Amino acid sequence: MRRVTNLRSLFQASLGAKLIAIMTASVLLPAAAMALSLSLVPAPSTLHLVAMGLALLLASAAALSWAAMRFVLRPINRLERHMGVVRRSGHSAPFVDMSRDDEIGRLVGSFNAMLAQLKDLRERVEGQSFKLGQSEQAIAVMHNVRNALNPISTVLSQGVPNSALTDRSLLNRTIAELADGSLPAVRREKLAAFLAAAIESEAQAHEKRQARLEICRDALNNVLEIIGQQQADAQARPALVPCDVTEIVARNATIARYSGTASLAFHFPSKPHWVMANRVLLSQVVGNLFANAAEAIAASGRGGGSIAVLIHERGGMIEVVVRDDGEGFDPAMAPRLFHRGFSTRAHKSGGLGLHWCANTMQSMGGALALRSDGRGHGTRAILSLQAAAILPIEAAA
Repeated sequence: MRRVTNLRSLFQASLGAKLIAIMTASVLLPAAAMALSLSLVPAPSTLHLVAMGLALLLASAAALSWAAMRFVLRPINRLERHMGVVRRSGHSAPFVDMSRDDEIGRLVGSFNAMLAQLKDLRERVEGQSFKLGQSEQAIAVMHNVRNALNPISTVLSQGVPNSALTDRSLLNRTIAELADGSLPAVRREKLAAFLAAAIESEAQAHEKRQARLEICRDALNNVLEIIGQQQADAQARPALVPCDVTEIVARNATIARYSGTASLAFHFPSKPHWVMANRVLLSQVVGNLFANAAEAIAASGRGGGSIAVLIHERGGMIEVVVRDDGEGFDPAMAPRLFHRGFSTRAHKSGGLGLHWCANTMQSMGGALALRSDGRGHGTRAILSLQAAAILPIEAAA
């Protein structure tokens, strides 16, 4: 309405003079004609002339009202209705209902020029937004790839476990001595015990190597899935399928144990909970939350901490609560936590993880919320997702 008022004020000044001139002529001309008639005719005809003058005055007023309605008010109303259509639809269509050379015609021309400029600016903004979205998406992929590669870096930095008892030359001498048939029984028994301990130590070291290689393999699989999902269709709305969120939590918890220097203890339920989500994207969200929790625990100054996951159903929605005993945050910061680039720690750059996680959860029809009772009281990340109405065949069996 403010725009309409401003547009009206543009032509009120220019049309005002013309309307005043027409109204003045409509009133003064009949009055002058009546006065001239009264001065030229005898008195008995005065009443007749007065009646004629009044009739002429009424006719002029009616003509003026009709002209104002047709040439001023109706075009303004049509222009105002068109403005309403543009405002409601968002489509900047020009107003082509009239072609005039007066002030209203020039006003319509200015209005159409403004709409054309607005349409051009909107298209430019959409193009820039698309490019910015692509850039942010590429940055988000790099962020998630970095998180997925962190466990590999940690495993490699810790080195491959070796047994102190598996000196090859010592084992060779032990085996050669055991092959001697004249070896005393007591010596043979000691050498056999030593050899058994060496074999057991080597077996344990082998199991540790296998476990760490499994961690690296899972982390690399995560990287490949992230890249594959990005290549599939980054701009399309993710396809939602039934996913066991418990399995996703367990998998990311195993990887997150090696995501930092702090010792982490994880607690999560074993019962399957099926949700409608994109498995790869949901795994990335959970991985980001675990990485943030690990950083918060490390920032608390302790050597370790715990991350507990609770899963329950509420009104057709599955809630996943990830709770850590890290440094926490001021509750007043909660509205800003999902802003791009914001972080509760001054020394940390980024803030992309939560921003991306919130947008990803929203794209899957879910939500992400963060709660804390204050500094030193840990953080609760709450994921909300639709419960799967139809379970997969293996879950229903």
